[in-house]
Amino acid sequence: MGRSKDSAQAVRQCGDECSQCGLCVSACDLLQQTALTPGEIAQKLLAGADSPALRDLIQRCDLCGFCTHECPSEQNAGAFFKSARALLLERGSLDIDGYEPILVDQDWNTFSLYRETFHIHYDDLKPARYDTLFFPGCSVATYAPQIVHAVYDWLRAQGMAVGVTELCCGKVLESIGLEARTAQLKRYLLAQLRAAGATRLVTACPNCHASLSGALEGIEVISLYSLLRDAGVELSGSQKLTIHDSCADREKGQFGGELRAMLGSHPLVEMEHSRQETICCGSGGIVPMVAPELCSQRAQRRIEEFERTGAECMVTQCMSCSRRLSSQAQTGQVRHCLELLFGIAVDYEQIAANQQSMWEGECGELNRARLEQAKIFTEEERGASPSATE
Repeated sequence: MGRSKDSAQAVRQCGDECSQCGLCVSACDLLQQTALTPGEIAQKLLAGADSPALRDLIQRCDLCGFCTHECPSEQNAGAFFKSARALLLERGSLDIDGYEPILVDQDWNTFSLYRETFHIHYDDLKPARYDTLFFPGCSVATYAPQIVHAVYDWLRAQGMAVGVTELCCGKVLESIGLEARTAQLKRYLLAQLRAAGATRLVTACPNCHASLSGALEGIEVISLYSLLRDAGVELSGSQKLTIHDSCADREKGQFGGELRAMLGSHPLVEMEHSRQETICCGSGGIVPMVAPELCSQRAQRRIEEFERTGAECMVTQCMSCSRRLSSQAQTGQVRHCLELLFGIAVDYEQIAANQQSMWEGECGELNRARLEQAKIFTEEERGASPSATE
């Protein structure tokens, strides 16, 4: 079955199986604006409907899964909207113009340009052979190099032969609808793992963990927090904390459970939406690219929930969440859990300033030129270029 049929089949399945009960509409501010269920959206797509309003709706979903986590028809709205985007790309109703900064399978993207601009490299952490690859995720690898080095040293102290990669798991590409390019990026990663003799990949991000688990044949994908917990790592203290659970961890609750266990000696309070009921920080899907105002509104909604708890600090498990929420909070109110566990402070205000300055002046001209000339590096693996809409 070809990719176009795969996407169409996923859309058709939602259209056929959605019971139209409306629970998802009542749970989602985006769906409420149109009063359309995912099933009704699917039926419109299959009937050939194509309008700016429909395309806008499909692209503004943050893929968080909150609206359908209790769906009686067991639909997954996030998976549906990704397939809907893939279908629109295949039909030519959408294109990837404007997404260049987040095309993470290209040699130059917003993450690699940031690392190059501010001299963040891990060449000394990349042996030719290793049994364990630490996969920090593109945000931690880019914005928190001190955490990467600390985790690398800790893993080595546990007796592992460790390597580090700056690669992205491909979730961003999948969120755009670039299914074939997502799969090719994972094949590229798997080839690197096999060449190094690795049998284990350690994740620090719930999104990376969800994306890579089961996708790398012969490779054990394990959470860093499982290793830390099993090693008896705990953080004591009196500061009142609350935990922002990752949307990717909604169903299994693995990362949230491990983190709560390690922070258990702190006073912990829960926000109105937590664990399976967690809500997006605002940066889910491609919302920051297509609707930055909506992204900010969702982040502010989460900060308001945090403030109502009376907690002193909101702890995240995803660096993208940390950056987004810190932009709406006071300094120090939002911390990534690895900051606490390893005693490292990330300066989110400086990161935001850096992100702006990297596009200014001569530096900005150079980075824009690099972005325009970017090439898909996974072509090295298969010797042919995936098309933009595959």
